[in-house]
Amino acid sequence: MRRPEPRDIPAILRFKNDPEVAAALGGFSTGYSQADGEDWLARRQSRSDELVHAIATIQDDTCLGHVGLYQIDHRIRSAEFAIMLGEKSAWGKGIGGAVTRWMVDFGFAQLNLNRVFLSVLASNQRAHRLYTRIGFVQEGVLREAQFKNGQYHDVVCMSVLRKEWP
Repeated sequence: MRRPEPRDIPAILRFKNDPEVAAALGGFSTGYSQADGEDWLARRQSRSDELVHAIATIQDDTCLGHVGLYQIDHRIRSAEFAIMLGEKSAWGKGIGGAVTRWMVDFGFAQLNLNRVFLSVLASNQRAHRLYTRIGFVQEGVLREAQFKNGQYHDVVCMSVLRKEWP
């Protein structure tokens, strides 16, 4: 885990432009350009209500994706969690779960958050099972809230409170 850097832009763009990766993530499409990647990085570095980290390998520091807390509101002690583990060879190896736990732990312990929330496409059952297994609770469903690949998709809203976090 480290702050994203300019050298991560090619990998981030490759992941965001991969139809299989984009299909699992709400709000993502494909067709991102180099300028889009540079703008993404600049926004991550300048926003005070976000904390975003690159997920990188220990061996050679290769970017596998990114994870973050967004819309951090210190007044109500709440933030939105999101992750993109774009390197498909890293899928199914426990990295997503470990990174999610790390980021939520950080939010509760270091940012003094009380609530971390997320949204996940209802079709992304693997992510839904992961979030449930580590302590997130389903709050509701936003019916047909995303439009991807010519179809509307339901979005599941989940959260975890500090007092529920193991």
